[in-house]
Amino acid sequence: MQIDYDPQVDTMYIQLRSGEVDDTLEVNKYIYVDIDADEVPLGIEILFASRVLGQVDLASITLNISRPIELAGDTVSSF
Repeated sequence: MQIDYDPQVDTMYIQLRSGEVDDTLEVNKYIYVDIDADEVPLGIEILFASRVLGQVDLASITLNISRPIELAGDTVSSF
């Protein structure tokens, strides 16, 4: 996972895994999720990140993955 923040445009991108983006889903007007052809999330883009993230308690973040993911050749069960 890689997290990039660009303060000039106040945008954060969280790359969950590498892959070819097939579609981008709008969660709300400030949050978008890139998915591959199998609908596996590849990354999350947050516009106006300081405002959006400043409105929520970031003590914990929950990510539900409905399919097994592969890490370094090992298959890991869904969370």
